[in-house]
Amino acid sequence: MRIIWLVFAIILLTFGTYYAISYITAPPAANRIGDEVIQLNTKKQVATNVEVNKSWNNTPGSTLIFYISPTITDRTSVSGNEYATAIQIGNLLTFNILVAPDAGQGSLMAPARLNISVNGKIESIDITSIPLQRWSSVVIVKQGRIFNIYVNGRLTNSYSCTAMPDSDPTQALKVGDQRLGGIIALMSLAAYPMQASDVRALVRDTVDTDGKPYLSSNSPTISLPSLKFSFMCPGGNCNTPKKAGPMEQWQTVYA
Repeated sequence: MRIIWLVFAIILLTFGTYYAISYITAPPAANRIGDEVIQLNTKKQVATNVEVNKSWNNTPGSTLIFYISPTITDRTSVSGNEYATAIQIGNLLTFNILVAPDAGQGSLMAPARLNISVNGKIESIDITSIPLQRWSSVVIVKQGRIFNIYVNGRLTNSYSCTAMPDSDPTQALKVGDQRLGGIIALMSLAAYPMQASDVRALVRDTVDTDGKPYLSSNSPTISLPSLKFSFMCPGGNCNTPKKAGPMEQWQTVYA
């Protein structure tokens, strides 16, 4: 009997030590910026330069997380190279959506682009076309000169800048353009570069089967405070209900 209790105590001590180390070494959760839901049709500041400098300009790396459901309200451009700025950090980084008449494929998709300032010059990353009037999760991970861009949990672009991206501690983060409609939700900044497994877990746990993020305004459940464990709470968005599992089809031997 004493041996059983000794083994049980060792197991508890092992798990306690593991969780204590994980808590201490885990990176801080992502910080929510701006309102839960932000309209895209007007420009609005959602993070101060202090918040941006603390998270996005972190030397080891950083992550920008958002969920977007855009529409295009202005297609008056004659040429096919006019982009509306959905997100911007000063003139150092912009997330743009093409709004020219030929922007969409049957008006269902719109090409997007990430512009990065490097030594005063712009380097562009073409992003997988963003669906219009449908939700997409976008995670932009910066680590040194490398940018990894995930759309709906999948790595769609990995780009290495020619030099370290420009940094300016006075730049705020703004969202919106009058040529766009739709909304952005649950914007967050993390002062560390998320790994692919963290991105997949984040998307899996924060959207429903249609890719729509869980919003508190649509949830009848009580929100609980987020914990710091990155393996339990990737991205710090754990105060949302989990989506239901896949449905199973009932079968019978009778005709």
